[in-house]
Amino acid sequence: MTNTLLEGPGRTLESIHPKFMVDLIYGDEPKRASVTLQQQQFRDRLTQEILSQTQLRAWAIAGVYSEHLMMRLKLVERLAAMFDPGHLALTRISQRLTFLQQSDITRGQSAPGLVQQVASLSEWFNQRCAYKEKALSQRGLTVQAGEHSEQVFTRWLAGAYDGWSLPGRCFVALEELRWGPFGDACRLANPEVVQMLKDNLRAMASNYLAHSIHAAPTTRHYYHHWLNASAAAGAGEYNDMLSWLGDWCEADKHPVCWSVTQRWQTVALGMPRLCSAKRLVDAMVEEIFPPSPLTL
Repeated sequence: MTNTLLEGPGRTLESIHPKFMVDLIYGDEPKRASVTLQQQQFRDRLTQEILSQTQLRAWAIAGVYSEHLMMRLKLVERLAAMFDPGHLALTRISQRLTFLQQSDITRGQSAPGLVQQVASLSEWFNQRCAYKEKALSQRGLTVQAGEHSEQVFTRWLAGAYDGWSLPGRCFVALEELRWGPFGDACRLANPEVVQMLKDNLRAMASNYLAHSIHAAPTTRHYYHHWLNASAAAGAGEYNDMLSWLGDWCEADKHPVCWSVTQRWQTVALGMPRLCSAKRLVDAMVEEIFPPSPLTL
């Protein structure tokens, strides 16, 4: 099959596989009150493409987004052995497995061995998470964060994110950073280092976003001017990918990220109607890198 999502809007995104694994472990637990048919169809397409890419097509027959928890757990285990999920994904997966151990979800399932499978996977992911933290600290969090930031902004400048709206490009760049070494540093480093990283990020992202609209970082434009900026051909798939990447957003808690990613919805009340590149970036950085970053 043709991997139009992974080879199109997802061709340079490193956050797809970690997020996909986390989505798998959480199953159909809704992040919002409803999921549209278009969003579900995108999930199904992305699932098929990842299974095809990893030569795990047989898993698609039974449907990995079904209620079959054991199958989802096995698939997460297989994918985590193929890809390095990163610290955020490992932590989120470990948290979910711990929750499953302490809940009645596994006890109520008829599949034999499910409780033992969850316990075994929980131990494995906890060990990987601890090893990852140790390795990150030994290699130097700040150095890795700087290298990762440079890579992402180089891709942005080279046009890798041009399929999205101007603030959409910024969101994609910030999400790439959140799921990778930069996000690791924001979660594991001391508060002074985290503040320095976020200040540098705000400055760089504001300049890149302002440059893309040929204005100063403090020049204000109406929000619809930002959101409706021209994008590359195939915008439908790019919009669907953006909506999926930002499906953790809530209109009242993350008004700017919600308005940028969930274009099928009404713009959030908290979205500033007149805003500069600096104001957009400041808001998105705070929404994507909150004081307790593992809550997203």
